[in-house]
Amino acid sequence: MPKSITPPNSRDLAFRRMVSVSTALCLVLAYGWLAGFVRQPNGDLIFHWRWLVLVWAFIGFVSTIYFWRKIWPPGNRTATRGGIVKGIIALAVPGTWWLIFPLRSQSGQHLWQVVEGLTAAVLVLTFGAWLIFRLGRAFEENKEAE
Repeated sequence: MPKSITPPNSRDLAFRRMVSVSTALCLVLAYGWLAGFVRQPNGDLIFHWRWLVLVWAFIGFVSTIYFWRKIWPPGNRTATRGGIVKGIIALAVPGTWWLIFPLRSQSGQHLWQVVEGLTAAVLVLTFGAWLIFRLGRAFEENKEAE
């Protein structure tokens, strides 16, 4: 990275607004778009405008703004652990709802096969993330011991 380029200041109000609003708009579009799909009798999905699109767009906007206010509090305050957890939950609940959207059309034995596969993937990825976290912590402890 060239020395003339510096990372943005975390207290810069314009940068904070740009990050918050742009991520909120992305989730507004994503949630609204997903809420507009309607399953046809033949199983196809088509986009159809309905008021539920606006409800989910509002949920996307509010959850994202709430997340950023908890993670990156205004002023000179620092984020608390409880605030971070609340912000992540506010963002994760609607995100998880739309993540499982494709599973809604599954039923019976096929659904449980898909759920078993997703559960295995979640367990493997969680274990991998835990290993990477432990490895990073071990490197930090080793660096401090030197």
